[in-house]
Amino acid sequence: MSDISVILSSGGMSYAYDIARELQRAGYLRRLITAYHRRPHHGLDYPRRVRRVLLSELTGQALYRLLRGANSFYIANLIRDNLYDLLARRHIDGGNILHAFNHYALFSMRKAKRLGMKTLIERDTAHPVYQQHLLSEEYARYGLNYSSVNRLILRKHIQEYVEADAILVPSEFVRRTMVEQGIPESKLRLAPLGFDPNRFRPIQGGKTDTTFRVLFVGSVSLQKGVHYLLEAFKRLALPNAELVFVGGVFPDSRAFLPSYEGIYRHIPFVPQERLSELYNSASVFVLPSLQDGFGMVVCEAAACGLPVIISENVGARIRDGQDGYIVPIRDPDALADRLLWLYRDEPLRREMGESARQYVQQFTWEANHRRLVEIYRGLIGQEADTNEQFA
Repeated sequence: MSDISVILSSGGMSYAYDIARELQRAGYLRRLITAYHRRPHHGLDYPRRVRRVLLSELTGQALYRLLRGANSFYIANLIRDNLYDLLARRHIDGGNILHAFNHYALFSMRKAKRLGMKTLIERDTAHPVYQQHLLSEEYARYGLNYSSVNRLILRKHIQEYVEADAILVPSEFVRRTMVEQGIPESKLRLAPLGFDPNRFRPIQGGKTDTTFRVLFVGSVSLQKGVHYLLEAFKRLALPNAELVFVGGVFPDSRAFLPSYEGIYRHIPFVPQERLSELYNSASVFVLPSLQDGFGMVVCEAAACGLPVIISENVGARIRDGQDGYIVPIRDPDALADRLLWLYRDEPLRREMGESARQYVQQFTWEANHRRLVEIYRGLIGQEADTNEQFA
């Protein structure tokens, strides 16, 4: 039997399945607890290793539809996340490590501690105070109020940091915001997220048309900075070019999308199995987020051979000027300038895309797993944790 036995608890992060598969392969997974609605045929030993807590997610979806008003989305999240935590703790019954996601785990952590387990909280985005500051500013620019309900959400985030044995972050960007907000650096553990190199790679024949296609994948929202990308693309007015958004539309997008009708094409939902085709149909990938803890889509796009343009607040680092470009947040001029360079220079696009493809091969789920094992061993006192810097 393995000396590491992990219960992984995720109330909303789909990539928990990727982490769980690697843990199961190594014999370290005691259980995955999840509210995510994926069917149990993704490489996990179901139902022996998986407990699905569906009531919390179904409740959240019902509240999203029923509630009205500026705070409705945040109220729904608050109720959904706490309900998940209360239900998930029933499945905390042993092992030596609870690895859980931020805001889904305070009650579960307390039970784990009573059982003598070590607790690791994963924070996949910037510190919530930093995030709240950025979004409050951005909402004010559009005459919106950032929800006061977030004070209750924030309180639970912070308490989890206090009670956890360690806090897992995916990038130096997230680690920096945590330290700036007073989290002891000794408590932080760094493990870059990953992608599946078998799924995301260049396809035979490559791109088949001549359209300069700018691709964004993620939630269409103020936080993702898509309004700055829309403005940059509108100013350029490039012939034989299109802007494509793939992902759900966040409620705050109503503040800016009507101003850009006809500028973009929107694909609301694409199964993971089809994402590679979309990456391979594009010319450049752009993620201009105000804050993004890692941005796995950056690695996925790069692995398909695309040059990428990201903001300075995207955690999935690339080499500026080599794999693509890094631009300041809230800067449509910089976005337009870099897009124009790539539009005019097809050999540069190919060169940067190939460079990016090679560079991101270090950020796979297998690499994430190796790093997690180091962290787990450090938590249970088997060997020192290296707490590496993310280059």
